[in-house]
Amino acid sequence: MRTQLGLQCKSGAVITLPMTGPVLRMGLKEGGAQVNGPTKTNLLDVARKAGVSQTTVSRYFNEPKKIREETRKRISQAIADLDFVPSMTARTLAMSRSHTIGAIVPTFDHALFARELNDMADQLFKAGYALIIASDQYEPGQETDLVRTMIARNVDGLLLVGLEREPGIYDLLDRRGVPYVTTWTIDLEVSRPQVGADKFAAAHAIADHLLDLGHQRFALIEFPVANNDRARTRLRGFRTAIEARGLSLPNEVVFEEPPTYEAGGRILRSILESSVPPTALLCGTDVFAIGALLEAKRLGLNLPAEISISGFDNLPIASLLDPPLTTIDLAVRETGQLAARYLLSKIEGADPPGISVPRHELILGGSTGRPRR
Repeated sequence: MRTQLGLQCKSGAVITLPMTGPVLRMGLKEGGAQVNGPTKTNLLDVARKAGVSQTTVSRYFNEPKKIREETRKRISQAIADLDFVPSMTARTLAMSRSHTIGAIVPTFDHALFARELNDMADQLFKAGYALIIASDQYEPGQETDLVRTMIARNVDGLLLVGLEREPGIYDLLDRRGVPYVTTWTIDLEVSRPQVGADKFAAAHAIADHLLDLGHQRFALIEFPVANNDRARTRLRGFRTAIEARGLSLPNEVVFEEPPTYEAGGRILRSILESSVPPTALLCGTDVFAIGALLEAKRLGLNLPAEISISGFDNLPIASLLDPPLTTIDLAVRETGQLAARYLLSKIEGADPPGISVPRHELILGGSTGRPRR
């Protein structure tokens, strides 16, 4: 099992670093000095311990694939025996790279971001890179500050969530020559590097599923749409599908809430109290849907006969609910892998495809069914 280290900074950033292999054992420094406990070791000490040249030890860190397996094992053992931690500053100056990638996400509270970043970190680790993660709390100004912080830390590439942000950010990254990729929103009319499932098409698909079952009255719980182009894209997908059947999704039945289970349950109670309640509840995340489903069970409702509930994201718990949740899988793990590959290719000077759209999948559970007549 590979162990990782997460460091919480005063700015709220979390630095995740692998603790095994040649990649990490570098990077924890105080005041720019190499830290190795009471005594400082250097490359020469490692070389002598491993019985190789200092150049070979340097290549072990910078180009490990060029070192024979038996030699790598000897150097790795010498590093462990000496508790050696090389200076990241020196390595960055020597190679003009920090071997770190930055990622700024809206929140650490949503499990999907963790799943995406976990697979991204794994891909980066295999290539000799560590991942630095920060959260902007859905605040555009904070994202701008964090981008500047990432550039100051000499990250070699940057992952951003969504396309909408303060316009100067893209110009800043382009001027500094920092490769970046946006995730979670796809807009084919925007000429920026993008990776992620098509949320408009995914929302359209789950609304079509409910429409095909015969539903005509809907309610929707969605993230606040301000500063969130992902939420607006989902809303547009839901509405477009519903309006294509000659129906409507008026603003009165669209509820914007922070993603909590409590909100899902509270909105469900609210819509059931209306004179003509909806027969289907669309949710912009499984979190809302789980809260609504649990509240429906608490109220003794017969699902899906009395109301259908759909989620969005396919959280691992979705299939374990009673009834299992109908939801959309957004291929978030593949998104993380594709984002990592894109950035690594750009760093190496390649010109990879600018847009990658992994396929979403409608996951049918028992939480949706035909409405009562």
